[in-house]
Amino acid sequence: MILPAAIAGAILLAGIVMVVAYFRPAPEKAPKRAKTQATLAQRWRRVSRPTRTRLLIGAAVGLVAALFTGIPLLLVVIPAAIVGLPLLLGKKDTREQQLILALEAWARSLASTAETGKYTLREVIGITRGATPPLLRSAVDRLHARMSTSWSAAEAFKAFADELDSAYVDEVTIYLIQAAQFNSGGLARALSGVADTLAVQAKLRMEIFNEREKPRRTMQIMTGIVGIVLAGLVVFSQTPTIAFYRTPIGQIGLLVIIGIFVLILVWAKSQTRVRPEPRIVLSSTAAEVER
Repeated sequence: MILPAAIAGAILLAGIVMVVAYFRPAPEKAPKRAKTQATLAQRWRRVSRPTRTRLLIGAAVGLVAALFTGIPLLLVVIPAAIVGLPLLLGKKDTREQQLILALEAWARSLASTAETGKYTLREVIGITRGATPPLLRSAVDRLHARMSTSWSAAEAFKAFADELDSAYVDEVTIYLIQAAQFNSGGLARALSGVADTLAVQAKLRMEIFNEREKPRRTMQIMTGIVGIVLAGLVVFSQTPTIAFYRTPIGQIGLLVIIGIFVLILVWAKSQTRVRPEPRIVLSSTAAEVER
């Protein structure tokens, strides 16, 4: 009875591992090295500490649940759920929203300083560096340093866009390159136009992001329902109805049900994934890399 359940559990665990690997960010490419066979201990150390903690807690809970219910499949399902569900249901990356809001705040700061009509764009950027949002501060410091040397304004802004690597920054870069051509009198109006455009974009993007959050909330509700069902299996494991799941056929049926649920979660997660918009501004160095 235990062997079929163990095989089925191993298949489910392999599926969860594949899902986790699919949704993890791709690691940066490193120089090729001679292949060495990593030991089990080395592989365990490579796993992040939070993941190791969740895996150990899941194994302990799964062991207790399996012994109490007589359903060996729980020994695999519970650790896999504790490790995999945060990846499938975790909060979405909000860097894009934060970046748009930071760009808007920065453009407002530039526009208000330029209203005096005394400064060039390079000087305005230097004066407002202290008020730059933290997300942009390092990049803006380097932008000002480049503009203070022999770099042209256009190339300095393109390098700034490459550093932040975002289509939204590219749009701002185009506006700033154009604004740099204005004299001190027209600079404030140009920067105010940039800030107004960013404010509209920020509002539209927030609406889009909120719409994309709805599938994640639905997945959380579905997961809560399934969690209640699994808890019911543990609590009422001694009843005749639940006793069916202690048989090999019952555990295979349970595995199929959980597998279908996992596939639904993966599909719903894929609906919330959005490819980054293509870049529209590239410096000469970045363009050569793209080729």
